[in-house]
Formats: sequence, structure tokens, C-alpha cells
Amino acid sequence: MRSIYFFVVSLLILFLLITCIGLFFPARVTISRAVDISASRLSVYSLLSDPSGWRLWFPGATNWPLVNAGSRVAGIATPNGNSLLIYPQNDSTILVKGLQAASIDGDMGFKLIGSQADRYVTVQWYMNFYFDWYPWERFSSLLLENKFGTVMEQGLKQLEQQAQSDARKN
Repeated sequence: MRSIYFFVVSLLILFLLITCIGLFFPARVTISRAVDISASRLSVYSLLSDPSGWRLWFPGATNWPLVNAGSRVAGIATPNGNSLLIYPQNDSTILVKGLQAASIDGDMGFKLIGSQADRYVTVQWYMNFYFDWYPWERFSSLLLENKFGTVMEQGLKQLEQQAQSDARKN
């Protein structure tokens, strides 16, 4: 009986220790990538704000179905059942809601930097992840950079190629 009590108390102390260490990790993590694109700001903006344009550059989205909201196409449905809903804010900011990695909530967006007259536009793609106090969520934040960073780099490269290809056609 004494050994069972010792085992239960040890597990409780271990859980509290891991939880306390996990609280030192941030509750919000942002991953960001950027690329300079030699194309007009308007063509890049249209690729980012139009869900059907995402099929041309977003990694793996060539066959993903579009999501309708009323009479307009509002986003794109991912294979895991999430819907990425696109909300253009102004001519330089696009928000995307519905990002979810396992049980971790998040959002993402794009910022376009540069004026209409510039030959280049800088596209910044960011993802925000929000964590609860659970230690397994906080420790999982260490893996997000490797998981999403390479996908973001691949997507921005494809976006750059698509925008420059469209610029050559026009």
C-alpha cells in the first residue's frame, strides 16, 4: 500500500513539474516567412485574396474543394476537414481564419509591402498559434517551425513563380 501511495504522489509531482516547465513556453507562437516578388502588387494580391488562385501556388491545394459562403467563394477546404476562410482587409493585408494544427488553434495572414509603383512587392506570410496551459501543447510549440516553415517557404516559392509567370503573360 505504501509503494502505491509513493507511486501516485511521484506521478503527481512529476506532472506538476512538467506543467510548471511548460508554462515558461509562450502561449502564442508566430512563424513568419517573406519573399520579394518581381511582379505587380495587384497580380500578387489577386493570387492571395482569391481562393481559386490558391490552387495555383498553395502546397497541395490543387484538388482541394472551394468553400462557398452565400454567393461568393470564401475559402478552401483542407483534407483534414478544416476550412481556410480568406478575408481581404485592405490592399496590403489578407487574413485567413480556420488554421488548426491538431487541437491547437491559430490564424494566418499575408502582408504586402511596397508601393504600386515599385517593380517588386514583398510578401510576408505569417502563422499564429495559440496554446492552452497544457504542457503537451506548450512543448509541441517547439516543433511548429520545422513543420510549417518548410511548407511556407515552398508556398512562397510557388507564389513567386506563379506571379512572375502571370507578369510575363501580361
